[in-house]
Amino acid sequence: MTRIESPVVRVAASPATVSQDFQDWNTFGELLAAGPVSDFRAEGDKCAFKVTGGVAVHLVRTSDNSASEGTVLTLATEAPTPVKFTLDVAVHADADGATCQVGCDADLNPFTKMMVEPALKGLFGQMADTLQARY
Repeated sequence: MTRIESPVVRVAASPATVSQDFQDWNTFGELLAAGPVSDFRAEGDKCAFKVTGGVAVHLVRTSDNSASEGTVLTLATEAPTPVKFTLDVAVHADADGATCQVGCDADLNPFTKMMVEPALKGLFGQMADTLQARY
């Protein structure tokens, strides 16, 4: 497994507020839309979108939306997503609000890693930057 993470960002909001934003598909879609993502849609516990190059990513929520701190959201890919990974969002209390980090564990062979890792790092970094700018 390959671990890919965004930088840790500090936000001027409580962990509960940040976790609620990530657990809401509308806000999650807004965070993705700031990056190389289009055609975001969500229904129930599932969402899907396209990344630059037209690759479709389909995710299903595997967390129960009860956490307001720690790992507040966990998603796993499902078919027809070409790369298998789990995405997680960690939120922790900080003196001035909260810290947040987006990451994933991906099952990548060396060739796929060269192609996918930069795209996921860029996507997660953009999500973190957008979240920081939001607060």
